Formats: sequence, C-alpha cells, structure tokens
Amino acid sequence: MKIRAKAPFRVSFGGGGTDMAPYCVEHGGCVINTAIDRHVYVTLVPRDDKKIRVKSINFNKQNTFDIGDVDYSEEFELFKGTVNVLGISDGFNITAFSELPAGSGMGGSSSLSVALIGAFNEFYDLGLNRHEIAQKAYDIERIELEQKGGYQDQFAAAYGGFNYVEFTDEVKVFPVQTTSEMINELHYRLILCYVGGSHFSSDIQDEVLEGYKIEKKSYMESMSDLKDVAHSMRDLIESKNISDLNKFGEYLHQGWLAKKSLSDKISNRNIENFYLTSRKHGVIGGKLLGAGGGGHLLLFSKPSQKYQVVEELEEIGGKIVNFHFNHNGLEVWKC
Repeated sequence: MKIRAKAPFRVSFGGGGTDMAPYCVEHGGCVINTAIDRHVYVTLVPRDDKKIRVKSINFNKQNTFDIGDVDYSEEFELFKGTVNVLGISDGFNITAFSELPAGSGMGGSSSLSVALIGAFNEFYDLGLNRHEIAQKAYDIERIELEQKGGYQDQFAAAYGGFNYVEFTDEVKVFPVQTTSEMINELHYRLILCYVGGSHFSSDIQDEVLEGYKIEKKSYMESMSDLKDVAHSMRDLIESKNISDLNKFGEYLHQGWLAKKSLSDKISNRNIENFYLTSRKHGVIGGKLLGAGGGGHLLLFSKPSQKYQVVEELEEIGGKIVNFHFNHNGLEVWKC
C-alpha cells in the first residue's frame, strides 16, 4: 500500500513570535494566519526490511538509516525524529517534495512534519485528529529534535484555512468569521515576493529568547504590540467592512516595526531595499515571513497600484509568488 500526503505552507499576518514557549505559556500568545496553496508532499512505500530510505527531490539527495537511529546531527533528522517518536518498527521508502524553497520563512519544515505524520497515521490507522497531528509535529521538532520555534506552523499546516490561534498551555484554533468578499479583496491586495537568501531562524530565535530571559522592557513591549496587531487584524476582517481594509496594511507595518525591534538580525540591507521600494510605489505595509534574515516579503498594496509594485519589485530582482488561500490543510490518500 502506497500513501501520499500533502500539507500547506502558511502565511502569518500578525502575532508571529508570541507563539514561542516559554513566553506564550506564561503570558499568552496569539497569531492570525492562513494556509496557502503551496505544499510539501510526502510519499510512503513499505519495504521488506527494517531500514528507512529518504529521498529529497528538491535537494537531489537521499539517505538510508536504521530504525532507532537517534543521530540528529546529520541531514534528514526530521525523518529520524518522526520515526522514533511514533515508534515506527517497519521499513519504508519515503519521498519528499516541496513547492517552495527551504528557508522560505513559511513553515516548510512543519509542513513536512505534518505531512509525514499524516501519512504514517493513515498507514497504521493511528486515529490521530488534526489537532493531535499538529501537537505531535510540535513535539518532534521542538522537544525531540530541540529545534527552536513556535507553535503556529504545525497547526496552520494541519488545519488549513484562515485562523486566529491562541497559545497558552494549550492551543486553540478559531476560524476567522467573515465574508468571501472581504477575503477576496484581501487576497487581491496581497503580494508575496521572494527576496532571496534563507532565514537563519535558530540564531535569531536564540537572541529573541535571550531578551525574554532577561525580561527586557523593550522585548515585552514589542511582544505586546505583536499581539495587539493580531487582535486588530482579526477584528478588522471580522467587521466585514471592506472600506476599512487599508488599516490591514497599517497593521502589517506596525507589526513589522515591532518584530524588527526584537533583533538586528531580522532584517538586512537587501530586505529593507525591497520593502522601502515597495512602500514608494503603493504598498501600505508588509512584513518578512518567518524568523528573519531572508525568504519572502508579504506586502499589502493600494489596489490601483498593485501591478506597478509588482513591476518595481521584479525590476530589482524580486520573484513574485502567485498564491491562493488553502482551506483544506493536511490531505492524505492511498494510491
């Protein structure tokens, strides 16, 4: 039996960073995000031995390891961690393919984790629901592999849709309640631009977490601002008042300023060049997706100037990524 699964990438609008422990457990965090129609695919095929062979289409690499291998210092550690945490005792050939590059700042590693767990869930009939799959993905990445990061990526990949998510000692996912007109207009005015490089999330998150450990006043104020942005975005979208939608761009800008204040590694000259250029030609606000350092800029434009912005960004080397919102989240099927 062959199992295939796909899980979407996510776009985070506001609140990113407040979903990281221990901050969210002690102070509460929240984000507003959406899944998009770019996916990570996983194919699972059983073997007749006790080995796992993983092939990455994107990197044109493959690796074979024994069940129980806990050497997480090498490549393909996410596959090893998943096999170990789920207690997999059979051999498999696993193929993985991503529709966006690594380090894109859009939760690709968590999408891979969710897709992989979803495939094993189907093969072994484990009975895990979406919430449990997302939590299991978090446990694998953050606890088993000790990779730094928050909660939102795993839950966005598993659930899909446009959601407001709260984080304390548990995670609560609330679908945003609005009209198709509001969602369509929001989508029309968004621009996703790949600006090159990849984000160095571990280094950046080390610095951000250090700010929390020493309880810097500026850190706590910035985190509060990020939560306020998420609240305001949710209220605006649920108001269903399209005439007020310019405020969404203003909130994006407010959140970007708050995020940059957490670490001088989040932005750089290249990112600022793209952002300031877009602002000169009709973008109201935007933000870099992910921890920082590179990847994709999400921009909110005045409707009449969107395609001028696109032309200007492409002129200076940006790559525009066309996308739509994804409502399905994790999908798994036999083939």
